[in-house]
Amino acid sequence: MACTITFNSDSTGSFYAGDIVTGTVILELKNDQKYQSIDLKVKGICKAQWTRPMPTIPYIKNYSEKQNLLSITMHDIFREFYVDGALPAGIHQYPFYFSLPADLPSTFESSIAKVNYTVTIKSKPAYKLRKVASFTVLGNINLNHDEKCLEPSFSEFHKKFRNSGKFTLCVKTYKAFAPKQVIPFEITIVNEKKVKIRKINVILMQKIRYEVESGYAEEEKEMGRTDYKKFSLNIAELCFFNMEIPQVIPSSLNVVDPMVDISYAFRIQVIFPFHFTLQEDIPVTVTTAPVIHYEF
Repeated sequence: MACTITFNSDSTGSFYAGDIVTGTVILELKNDQKYQSIDLKVKGICKAQWTRPMPTIPYIKNYSEKQNLLSITMHDIFREFYVDGALPAGIHQYPFYFSLPADLPSTFESSIAKVNYTVTIKSKPAYKLRKVASFTVLGNINLNHDEKCLEPSFSEFHKKFRNSGKFTLCVKTYKAFAPKQVIPFEITIVNEKKVKIRKINVILMQKIRYEVESGYAEEEKEMGRTDYKKFSLNIAELCFFNMEIPQVIPSSLNVVDPMVDISYAFRIQVIFPFHFTLQEDIPVTVTTAPVIHYEF
């Protein structure tokens, strides 16, 4: 006996929130088998758990929660093939389809939380047949209708040195984009006293907030980076460079009260050999549909 579950997904192997998922269950039997029923169950689950130290007994507080995001059951999917109460030997196929709600969170996994989606084939009695297949869901984010996301943005940051005058950094870039898009940066530096700069880093940071009824936790991860090192040490200069956005899951824009809230920022770091680093974050949005930007 062999059971396989196949999905008709796109080239990335993913489905998008709001899509219709289609696929096929293929059951191959060498002999006739008696089942009360064979059911197909679709499940989406989000769960989070972490601990924190406490100053008093029990000294550790546990934070834990589980949410059911999706639940669909299709009963007795092979009933039309039964003969005299048994499923005959041979190959049996069941094409299935179901809709994904538009507000589902993306598939995700970290040391704290997990969001996963599965299709399970299970028989009664249960010991005879059980097959589980996972599928990936991505939030469906398209911001091409939002003018502000299509235009370049400008952010200005300042640093004062005790004996070396004022330092100004103006960053021109885009604030919304999809994975695999190449995002340009134009950085204008006004360096009144020609303070030496080692390099400028631009880091794509993923910021995650986990929230359960009893509390929350936050963490951030570096997802990609680029840098610039060729400085002229003039009072004013322009720097041009790019970053290809890596394959990351989209921002949590369409999800209401998510247990796992994902956002992003460009972290701008100006590294000086003899002064503290200038560091600032520019909030950005990662979409699923490529953003058709206006001219840079």
